[in-house]
Amino acid sequence: MPYSCQHGGTCINSTCVCSRGYKGSSCENESLEILYLRSSKAVFREGNEVLFESEITDNSNFTVQWSRDGVIISGILSRYSITSSAKANGTFLHQLRISSVYERDEGNWSIMASNGVTVVNKGIIIRVLPKLVLLMIPQYDLSIETKENFTLQCVVVNPGSLINLTSGSLIWVKDGKPLLTGSIFTISTTQTSTILNKASAEISDSGNYFCLHSTYPDPLNVSIYVNIIGPESVEILLFRISDSISREGKSVWLETEIYEIIDLTVQWFHNGNLITNSSLRYEIKSYTTENDTLRNVLNVPNVLQQDDGDWNITASNGKTTESMSVYLRVLPRLVLQMMPPNNISVESKKSINLSCVVTNPESLFNLSGGGLFWQKDGKKISPDSGFNITTTDTSTTLMKSSAEVDDSGTYLCAHSSYPEPIYVSIYINITEPSSGYNVTSGKMFTTLRKPSAVLEDSGTYACSHTASPESVQVTVYVNVTNSVLPRLVLQMMPPNNLSIESKESINLLCVVTNPESLFNLSGGGLFWQKDGKKISPDSGFNITTTDTSTTLNKLSAEEGDTGTYSCSHSAYPDPINVSLYINVTEPKSVEILSFKSSSSVLREGKSLRFESEIAFDPALIVQWFHNGKLINNSSKYTITSSITSNGTSVHVLQIFNVLLQDEGEWNITASNGKTSETKSIRIQVLEKLKLQMTPQYDFSIQRGEGIVLGCVVINPGSLQNLIGGSLIWQKDGQKILSGFHINTTNTSTQLRKSSSEIDDSGSYSCSHSAYPDPINVSINVNVTEPEPIEILSLKINKPLLIEGEAAWFESEIMNKSGLIVQWSHNGNLITDALSRFTLTSSTTANKTSLYVLNISSVVLQDEGEWNITATNGLSTASRGIKVQVFPRISLSLTPKDDLSIQTGEVIQLQCEALYTDTPAYSTGIKLNWKKDGKDISSDPSFSVSEAGTTTTLYKSSAELTDSGRYSCSHSAYSNPEDVSVYINVTLSDKDKPCPCQHGGTCINSTCVCPVGYQGRYCEDEYLEILSYKSSNSVIREEKSVWFQAEIVGPVGFSVQWSRNGDLISSTASRYVMTSSKTANGKTLHVLTITNVLQRDEGYWTVEALTSSKTEARNLTVKVLPRLLLQLAPQYDFSIKTGESINLRCVVINPKSLTGLSDGNLVWKKDGVYILSDFGFNISTTNVSSTLEKELAYLGDAGRFSCSHSTYPDPVSVSIAISVTKPEQIRCADDKIEKIMWKSTIAGTTKKESCPENQKGTATRYCNFQGFWESPDLINCTDVSLVNANEELDSIIADGTTKNVDEAVNNTLVKMKNLTSQRSELSAGDISSSLDILEKIVNVTNMTSANVEKEAFFAVVDNVLSTNNSKSWTAVSDKTEKDASSLLKNMDRMSEVVLKKENITTSKFKGKNFEVSVDKTKVDEKGIVFPEKTEKTPNDTTTDTEEYSTFLELPKQTNKIEKPITYVAVIYKTISDILPTDSGSRTEENSNEVKEGKEKKKKEFVNSEILSLTTQTDLGILSPPLNLAFQHKHENESADLQAVCVSWDFITNKWSEEGCKVNSTNNKRTVCQCNHLTNFAILMRPYTPVRI
Repeated sequence: MPYSCQHGGTCINSTCVCSRGYKGSSCENESLEILYLRSSKAVFREGNEVLFESEITDNSNFTVQWSRDGVIISGILSRYSITSSAKANGTFLHQLRISSVYERDEGNWSIMASNGVTVVNKGIIIRVLPKLVLLMIPQYDLSIETKENFTLQCVVVNPGSLINLTSGSLIWVKDGKPLLTGSIFTISTTQTSTILNKASAEISDSGNYFCLHSTYPDPLNVSIYVNIIGPESVEILLFRISDSISREGKSVWLETEIYEIIDLTVQWFHNGNLITNSSLRYEIKSYTTENDTLRNVLNVPNVLQQDDGDWNITASNGKTTESMSVYLRVLPRLVLQMMPPNNISVESKKSINLSCVVTNPESLFNLSGGGLFWQKDGKKISPDSGFNITTTDTSTTLMKSSAEVDDSGTYLCAHSSYPEPIYVSIYINITEPSSGYNVTSGKMFTTLRKPSAVLEDSGTYACSHTASPESVQVTVYVNVTNSVLPRLVLQMMPPNNLSIESKESINLLCVVTNPESLFNLSGGGLFWQKDGKKISPDSGFNITTTDTSTTLNKLSAEEGDTGTYSCSHSAYPDPINVSLYINVTEPKSVEILSFKSSSSVLREGKSLRFESEIAFDPALIVQWFHNGKLINNSSKYTITSSITSNGTSVHVLQIFNVLLQDEGEWNITASNGKTSETKSIRIQVLEKLKLQMTPQYDFSIQRGEGIVLGCVVINPGSLQNLIGGSLIWQKDGQKILSGFHINTTNTSTQLRKSSSEIDDSGSYSCSHSAYPDPINVSINVNVTEPEPIEILSLKINKPLLIEGEAAWFESEIMNKSGLIVQWSHNGNLITDALSRFTLTSSTTANKTSLYVLNISSVVLQDEGEWNITATNGLSTASRGIKVQVFPRISLSLTPKDDLSIQTGEVIQLQCEALYTDTPAYSTGIKLNWKKDGKDISSDPSFSVSEAGTTTTLYKSSAELTDSGRYSCSHSAYSNPEDVSVYINVTLSDKDKPCPCQHGGTCINSTCVCPVGYQGRYCEDEYLEILSYKSSNSVIREEKSVWFQAEIVGPVGFSVQWSRNGDLISSTASRYVMTSSKTANGKTLHVLTITNVLQRDEGYWTVEALTSSKTEARNLTVKVLPRLLLQLAPQYDFSIKTGESINLRCVVINPKSLTGLSDGNLVWKKDGVYILSDFGFNISTTNVSSTLEKELAYLGDAGRFSCSHSTYPDPVSVSIAISVTKPEQIRCADDKIEKIMWKSTIAGTTKKESCPENQKGTATRYCNFQGFWESPDLINCTDVSLVNANEELDSIIADGTTKNVDEAVNNTLVKMKNLTSQRSELSAGDISSSLDILEKIVNVTNMTSANVEKEAFFAVVDNVLSTNNSKSWTAVSDKTEKDASSLLKNMDRMSEVVLKKENITTSKFKGKNFEVSVDKTKVDEKGIVFPEKTEKTPNDTTTDTEEYSTFLELPKQTNKIEKPITYVAVIYKTISDILPTDSGSRTEENSNEVKEGKEKKKKEFVNSEILSLTTQTDLGILSPPLNLAFQHKHENESADLQAVCVSWDFITNKWSEEGCKVNSTNNKRTVCQCNHLTNFAILMRPYTPVRI
C-alpha cells in the first residue's frame, strides 16, 4: 500500500519525496531554506553598482528583509532596488541592487526570511574602497599674464582609494591631449601627487587642465581653466621739464604722469646713470592723482654743469617697459675776472687801468641785450665821467690817464642782463704823490726843476702871485714822451699749478696787464700751447680770444690732458709767456669693505638683514638690487645708512617678512659717479608650510553619517631640511590615536570614520610633528541626533481629472539635510525621464521645501494611489492621495480635410461631441465655433444649429473674406483641444477682373507685377544682376573675403558660384553661401571664404538662372601667399656650454613679401628682440638671416624665434635650445631607421624629420639613464599618401566637382601600388590610408563620383594583411583609430554603391576579404554568401571535414516590389585587430585558448566577420538571417562560451542585441539575427552558478 504523502509529495519505494517547501516523513511540515546568498563582487569601489542575489524555498507566503550591519534596508530609498521573482523550479529569487555604493556600505549584508513559524538568514561581507578624491591647487580658474610662472598641483586626498591598482599614476591632460614629461612643461609626480610647472607662460598655454589617474577604473578628474593674457602695458602719459635750458645754480624739476598698474617700478636716469634719493642733490617724489594716475617728480634744487645732457624716465612692471627722455642744457654760471685782481694804491696824476673779462663766454648764451659795465661806489660810470671805457661781448677796460684823489673808491664790473648779481670788484686808493720837483723862489722870480721827467709829468704848468688882487698867471704846456715802450706783462689765472680728476672741467685765463706794451705791434695775438705745441681749435678745447685776453676751456678733462699750458703773444718780439702745469688724475675708487647677511638659508616669514661697510666718499651713491631689480625704501624694505667713528659709512637693508620670491642674488652697488663696485650674497628661502583641509569649512552631520577629512601639504618643498616627523591629527587639542582610520603619506593624510557618534563632535586639526613653527589647519565638526522627517501637506489641484488635462501635486516638507524625495504611482517610481512628468522643488518663506509634480497631460492610467516619500537615509516619511481620471470628450469635424471653394458657394461644417457620458459633460455646456481664433458663434453672417451633441455652421454664399481656419471646441475645458479645417475662398471666374499671373495684382484692369516678372499679365520672367562686388581684390592667404551680388529675379531662380570655371558646391567646408531679401524685394547673395588659399586666385563668377534665362558677372581676385619661414635646424635641440649656436631662417616664398615697403627678418629670444650687443652675430639679407654664437653658456638657453618685422600677420618659426653643463647625462648621437638622432638631454623626447620619401615628424625618447628608446614613426607617412590626402582635403574644402573622378581613382591606383609593393606597411601609412579611404567615401558620397570599386577593395585587402599586425597595434595604441573605422568605411562605401541607379554586379576575392555586389528578389529567392559549401548553416556535425563560414538570408515573408542590390562581405583577418569590450585579444590570450591554461580569460573574436547590406531597408527580418561561423580556435574550455554579436558603430563595441546562438560546439557556432550589419562570434568568459 503506497505511503500517504501530503502537499504533493511523491511516494517512491515507500518513502515520500517532498515538494519544495515541505519536509517530514509525510511532507506534513512546511520548510523554509535560504539556498545561497552571493554578491556580484567581494570588493567594490565607491560609485560601483552592487547586486546581491538569494534563492529561497518555501511553500507559502513568507517575508524577506535585507539589512546591513543589523540596520534594515527599505526599498523606497533611491539607491536601493529590491525585487523578487518565482523561478521555474519553484524557488524564489530575491535581489537587492545598490545603484551607487558608498564607503559606509562596507560591512555584513544579510537576508532574513520568515514564514511566521521559521526564521532563517544568511550573511555576506563586502569591502568598499573609497572613491578617488583629487584636489587641484589652486582650486579655482586662474588668470595670469605672459612670462609669469604658473604651477598646478594635484593631490590624492585619500590614498586608500588607490588600493588594488597595480600600476598607473597621476597624469595631466590639456584640452583633451595628454601632457608628457619633457614637453614645454615641467612635471614632477609621486604616487599621490603631481606638480605641473611652466616657467614662462605663453598665450598658447591657455586652456582646460585636467588631472586624473591613468589606471583608475572610473573617469574621475579635477580641472582648472588657465587664462594667459598679454601683460598690462606700461604707458607714460606725459613727461615734461620746467626749463629745457637752465643756468648753474638755478632749480629744475622734471615731471611725469603714468597709468598706475601692479608692480610698477619707476627709475630716473641722467646720461645713462641711475638717479636715486640717496644722492643729496636730487629730490624724488611720487603720489597718486585724483585720476588714479601716478605722478613722479624729480627736483634738482641746484643745477650744476654736470647736469647737462639726456634725462630719462623708465617705467616697467617686469613685463613691459616704456621710456621717455628730455634734453637739459645747463649754461655755466658767469665767471668774471678783474685785472689787476687785488686792491691797488695809485698816486694822483698817474693812470688807472682796469680790465674785466668773462672767462666762460658760453655762460652768456641766450641773453638778449645788455653787456659788461662798470660801477664806482655803487654808481654806474658813464662815458663822460672822465674815464675811457672800451667794451666787447666778453671784456671791458676802464682807463683814466691822470687819477685824482676823488677817484678813490670801489670799482665793480658786472653784466647788465645776467639774471643773477654776479660781479668782481677792486678798491683803488688815490694818494697825493711826493712831487719830485725842486722849486727856488725870490721876490721877483721862481724856478721849477725836476731831474728826471716821467710820462706823468706831462701837463700845463701855471705861475701866479698869491697876493695879487687879480688872477693873473702865465702857463706853459710840457709834453713828456716815452723814449722806451714797457715790456709785455702777461698774467695767468689760476696763477699756480693745479691737479684735477678726469671728467672735471679745465678753465684757464690769460690777460695782458699792460696793454700799452702792445703799442706799435702789427698783427698777431695771444695763443695757447701745451707741452710746447700750439693748441688748435679742433683739439677738443674751446678758445676765446680778444686783443688783451684769451680763455681756454674743456668741459670734461681726460688723463691725456696732463701737461704744461703756456700763453704768449705771437707778434711780440721777445719770447714772453706765462705757464702752469695741470695734472689730470683718475677719480678716487669706491671701496666696499664688507658685505654680509644675517642668514643665507631661512624660511618664509622670518626677517633678514644685510649690512655693508663702505669707505667714505662725499659723492657716494648706494643702491640695492635683488636678482637685478632695484630695491627702494617701501613697506617691505627698510634702507638706512650711517657714518661710523672711523669715517666709513654703514648701509643696512632690513626685510621683516621674507617671502619665497626673495630667494636669489642680492647685490649692493656703490658709485661716486666715476667709479663703482658691486658685491653680492645668494639667499635661499625655504617655503613656509601650507596645509589645506578638505572640506575647508566647518560642517554639521547627523549621527550615523561618515566623517572624511583630508589634509594636504600644498607645497612639499616646505618640508625640506626637516628630519623625521609626519602629518598628525588632533581632536580638541589631543592627538588622535584610535577610533578613526588614518592613511598618511609624506604630503597628505586622511582621517575617516564610517559611522559617526555624538561625542565625535569637536575641533579637528592637522599639523606636522617636525615643523619648527606651530602651523596647523582646523575644522569644527558638529554631530547631531538625526531629526524625524515631517511631510506637512500633500494636495492635488482637483481629485477628479479628465484625460488630457494638466494636473499637479504639491507637498510641503520640513527642510532636512541630505533629504531625498521620490514620487510614486501605484508603487511605481516617477522620474523626470518620463516626458509627461516635471519634478521641481523650491524653498518657501517659512524655510520649508515645496515639492511639485506636474503632469502635462493626464492619461486614464494615471488613476490610482499617488505617494510622496522623503528620506535622508536615517529616517523616512510617506503620504498618499487617491485620484480618479475620466475619459476626455472627443470632437469629430466634417469635412475632415481642408477645402477650397469659390465665391458664391455654400459653407457647411458639422461638429459632433463623442464620449459625452463622462461626468465632465453636462447640459448647458456647448460646442463653440471659431474662425482664425475668434468666436463666430454669434456672427450674423453665419447660422449655427444644434441637435443633441452635434452643431452645424452654415453660410449660403461664401466671400473672399471667409478664407481662414475654422475650429470647433468644447466649453467644458479651460484649455480645450479643438478640431479644425482650412477653407480657401477664391474668386470665381465671373468675379476675376484680369488674368494676372505669378501673383500679379489687378488694379484698374492693369496687372501690377511682383519683383522678378514683367509683361502685360506678368507672364514673362525678369532676371538681372544689379551689382557684384568683393571686400578685397588683393588679399593674403588665410584671410577672409566676401563676394556680394544683388539680384532681381522671379520666384525660384537659383544662384551658382564658380571659381575659374569650377562650380562651387554647397558642401564645401571653406565657403559659406547665404541669401536674404532686401526691403525692396530684391535678393542679396553672399559667398564668404573664411580661409583664403592660393588656389582661390583668379576670376569668380556669380550666375543667376531660371528655366529660360541666365545672367552672369565676374570679379578677379589676386591672392598673395602667406609668409612661409623655415628654420634650420628644424627641431628643438640641446648643446653643451662652450659649443656654438648656428641658426638660419629663410623665407621659402619671397613672393609673400610683395607689397611690403621695408622691414626685414628679426630674431627674438624668449619673446625679447636680440640686439647686436647680446653677444650674437646676426647676418641678414632680404630673404634669409643667420644667428650665430661661437661659445654658448647656460644663459643662452631659451626659445629662439624668427619673424618678419613688417609682415602684417604674426608669422614666426621658433626652436628651443637647451644649454647644459658638460657633465649632465645625455644620449649620444645615433643613426637608426635612416634618421640621424642628435645628442639630447636625458629625460626628454627628441624630434627629427622622417626618413627619405616620407613626410612628418619622428620622435624618440632619451630615458633618464641616457639611453635611447625605440623611435616612434607613427607620424611618418609616404609622400605619395600625404599628397593624396591633401588633394582630397582640397576637394572636400572647396566643394568643386571638376575632375573628381580622375583625382579619386588616381589616388586609389597610387594606394593600390604602394600597399601591394610593400611586404609590411608602417603604422603611419596605415593611419594615413584609413584617413584617405574615409575621405574617398566622403568625396564619393558628396559628388556622386564614379569610384573604381576594384581598386578600393584591393587597398582594403592590402591594409588588412596579417603582415601589418604590429603596425595595427601601434595605430590602436597611439591614435584614436582602429580597425572598426575600416568596417565603417566599407559599410558607407556599400551604401554609396547601392545608391547608384545603374549598378553592375561584381565580385572581389582577396587574400584577406571577399566582396560580392549582386541583385536578387529576396521574397522569391534568398541570399547565400560566399557560395562555396553544400553544408547548411544548422549543420553542426563534428566530423573532420573543414567547416566554412557563410551567411544565408532565407526568402522573406515581406513582399518586395522589385529586385534589390546587395553587398556581402567576409573579413578573414580583421577579427584579430578589432577591439572587444575588454580590449584587443593578445597573443597570450590565444595561447591560453589553445593550451587550455587555467588562467583568467578575456573576451576575443573567434571567427571571421560576415557583413550584409541591402539597397532597401528590410526592417526586422522574417525569417531571420542565418550565419554559420567556423571557430578560428577550437573551444576546449568550459569557462568560455560563444556569443553571437554584431558591431555597434555608436558604442564602438560588440553587441548581442537582435542575435542569438542557434547551436554551437567546440569547432562551430550557428547564429540567427533579425537585422543586417557586421556579425562575428565573441568568446566570453563564463562561470556556471553552483547551487
